[in-house]
Amino acid sequence: MIDNLNFNFQILLDAIGLVQGVTLGILLMFMNKRKYKSTFFLGVFLFLYALELATWISVNTKVSDSIPSFFLLPFNFSWLLFPLFYLYTQQVSVLSNDKTKYWLLYPGIVSFLAQLIIFSFPLEAKQIIEDSTWHILIFNVLGDYCSWFIGIWNLKLLYRHRIEVQNSYSFIDTKELRWARFFLIYLLATSIFSHIMAYGFPTLIEDYSIFSLLDLIAIYWVSYFGVMQSNVRSVIAKNYVPDNSKEMKKDQNHTPELALEKLENLMDKIDEHMTVSEIFINPELTIMDLAEGIKVHPKLVSASINTISKQNFNSYVNQLRIKKAEILLTDQSAGNFSIEGIGKEVGFHSKSAFYSAFKKVTGTTPKEYKEKLASNKL
Repeated sequence: MIDNLNFNFQILLDAIGLVQGVTLGILLMFMNKRKYKSTFFLGVFLFLYALELATWISVNTKVSDSIPSFFLLPFNFSWLLFPLFYLYTQQVSVLSNDKTKYWLLYPGIVSFLAQLIIFSFPLEAKQIIEDSTWHILIFNVLGDYCSWFIGIWNLKLLYRHRIEVQNSYSFIDTKELRWARFFLIYLLATSIFSHIMAYGFPTLIEDYSIFSLLDLIAIYWVSYFGVMQSNVRSVIAKNYVPDNSKEMKKDQNHTPELALEKLENLMDKIDEHMTVSEIFINPELTIMDLAEGIKVHPKLVSASINTISKQNFNSYVNQLRIKKAEILLTDQSAGNFSIEGIGKEVGFHSKSAFYSAFKKVTGTTPKEYKEKLASNKL
């Protein structure tokens, strides 16, 4: 019989997080079987993240006072969580062709096995181990520091992914993994804050319900976006060999001045092709489509746009779309088009994307631009 259990709001939040996180984590792991999904690592991450809450529930309810076998549960996954999220973001990003860094999991697996061994010890031995300096150092302090390092490394990976997407796609709203970047920053911030409070100011906060609430937010956040996020594939196949591969090798021996001249000539060719063909009105246009249209390797096309026009592929395409939109807004024969209709006509997926790009290029919204044109005619 369990006596003298403590129940409060923090325990309630932890219990909700435990049940929801474990359930959703298992669902995400099974969803990995669906096409274009790489949710297995995310599911394991969520499962372990939620399982850690069982430790806090055990401590705060003092259940181990009545059931000693519950003392020092082996659910400290500080060495595993950030590596798992790193593997997920790598698998779902355009960098998925890179060698998967499974070795990031090795310290976490060793840590878990060590906790299982300690958990099998008698209660007296576990109590001595829990208070030892080496136990705190290995399973808490070093685990946190290693996690932060991998988290920052993960941010670098997501930055590389973002640059690659902006240089490959004309539609990037669901491809940038922006939610993963913000979620990772959130994890780092809450982890560092919790660490500082626990070891720097242990008596400053009496009610730790705020940390339980932060954990619950993280669980629902990663569950929702994990379900919604599809894999972002690189537009250039790993085994892609261009027809002009010999020319690319020759270009590597050119002087910087000659290489720049070639990029300028290529940019003229790109501008002409885009203007004549108006392929930019294709909402799903990629740099591969453009490269195939002018028979040039996509990396050269990207280098030309980046170097000569001083912008990425996405911004370059949007600039052409806005120029076309300005013509339609001015053209009397296009008067039947709504502003949203004009946005779709020039290649934007949504009204919000059209408004955002239009203001970035012109400094005003399409509606204000149209009203200004009307007022100038009066």
